[in-house]
Amino acid sequence: MASKHSTPSASLPVRALAGSRRTFIGLALFSLFVSLLMLTGPLYMLQVYDRVLMSNSVPTLVALTGLVAALYLTLGILDWCRQSLFSVAASQIEGRLAEPVLDATFEQNMADAGRTSDQTLRDLRMVRRFIASPALPALFDAPFAPIFFAVIFMLHWVYGIWAMIGAAILVTLALINQLVNKRAIAEAESQERTAQGQAYELLRQSEVVSAMGMRERLRARWKTAFDASDLSMTRSGSSLSGFTSSTKAFRLLLQSGILGIGAYLSIKGASTPGAMIAASILMGRAIAPIEQTVGQWRNVANARSAWTNMKKALEGKGATSEPMQLPPIKGAVRFEGVVAAPPGMKTPVLKRLNFQMEAGTILGVIGPSASGKSTLARVVMGLWPPLAGTVRIDGAEVSAYPAATLGAQIGYLPQRVDLFAGSVRENIARFDPQAEPQAVLDAAMAANCHELILRLPDGYDTEIGQAGAYLSDGQRQRIGLARALYGSPALIILDEPNSNLDAEGDTALQNAIVGLKQRGASVLIIAHRPNAITHCDKLMVLTEGEIRLFGPRDEVLAKLQGQPGPDGTASRVSAIRRGDNANG
Repeated sequence: MASKHSTPSASLPVRALAGSRRTFIGLALFSLFVSLLMLTGPLYMLQVYDRVLMSNSVPTLVALTGLVAALYLTLGILDWCRQSLFSVAASQIEGRLAEPVLDATFEQNMADAGRTSDQTLRDLRMVRRFIASPALPALFDAPFAPIFFAVIFMLHWVYGIWAMIGAAILVTLALINQLVNKRAIAEAESQERTAQGQAYELLRQSEVVSAMGMRERLRARWKTAFDASDLSMTRSGSSLSGFTSSTKAFRLLLQSGILGIGAYLSIKGASTPGAMIAASILMGRAIAPIEQTVGQWRNVANARSAWTNMKKALEGKGATSEPMQLPPIKGAVRFEGVVAAPPGMKTPVLKRLNFQMEAGTILGVIGPSASGKSTLARVVMGLWPPLAGTVRIDGAEVSAYPAATLGAQIGYLPQRVDLFAGSVRENIARFDPQAEPQAVLDAAMAANCHELILRLPDGYDTEIGQAGAYLSDGQRQRIGLARALYGSPALIILDEPNSNLDAEGDTALQNAIVGLKQRGASVLIIAHRPNAITHCDKLMVLTEGEIRLFGPRDEVLAKLQGQPGPDGTASRVSAIRRGDNANG
């Protein structure tokens, strides 16, 4: 298998299949031998009816039966090996695609936070299940169906013509099934995803839903989506069942018909009873892959859709050349004509921003709600690429830094602090399995939350539940600050760092900022509360995505305390500084 750094990114799924080429060749060989061994039953019937019964030879019957038993034993072993190989192939393909698919899903969610979904991961799991399901063996058996048709023609050409006509009709039914149900299955899957998304959202915010009396309304909303999905699934399932039943009934008709033809040929002396029975069994085996494929059509259609979606998600992802390793950052930030907006939005939130933040500076960003403060933070970290302009850290464009390398040198405390299921220690250490205990302690000390952690039931080993559900908002925010300071990052972005803090927590935050200032770290503080900018060197006032004021803190504050200018900047910012806690 080629390494992920040498593989064309647009063909990752194809390459994943190619990596299992030998496994699939083995599957094809096993399918060939299984198909050949499936001739055992018809040939045994032919010999019993036309030789044993005619000669009344018990030794011949015993010899034939022993040979057949050995062949069926071999068939069982080969079929078991084949099924195991299908599971191996499924595991190999999923293993090769798991990390790229997770990365693609992660980037999709980063690109559009309003549509968070793990659909691509579920598509991969669906492909894996399909490969290990009964549907794929039927497709592998289909190329060897001509063997059975050839043997049927050897028994009598009339048998062969009847079998070919029946197979053609079944193939036609399968194609019609695809055309009729393709859209219905796709619609049902789409509506099912919608219902699942609403259910996930309802459960994720269960406290808010229950506290505000929204449960009944949101449940009714989900039930509407669920009913629509259920109706689509029922309709498509009914149609698929109709084709499956029709295919099965027609197959039974074909087998009965060939028995009738065989009886007529036997009466005329053109065939034998043994050939008649053998032809019926052989035809059933020849058309079995078609019937099985129709019966498994929903799985086939879903797997094909999942494969297509997964390929689309992986386009442009995967192999890229390793960028030049840059020296550790010092934390200088420069915006050059930056225009930016949340991914998926076309209207700019930041409009032609130009400013410079020297290394070791503590910069406070204030302004009204929706003025672009949080957008600015995300653009600095490279989470949201600018629509225009350039963002530089230490002179290099943010995109020049590998995400993992830059992330290890940045500390980030978002407005809403969501920790991860695990212990306090693991969360502070950013789940680094090689983290030194002293580094975790240093981060907690720097955030002034060491005593808070010691008061927890198991101290640093306290399990905090999903998203830190066992902690209060203030505790999550303080531990989130320790996580941001882990590893002594050179650049720290704090978005509303005191929004959930009490007096003790606010004092701890101020002491932490003082400590960062003393060690020369660069800090970007987005704030609504005045005490969050106490230790800032510079202030920036954002209004409607534009810089209204920028400079030393005392100068900016002096201007803010003066009379409103022609554009009303002072009055707007003063209102915000009184404590509005909405998102910026």
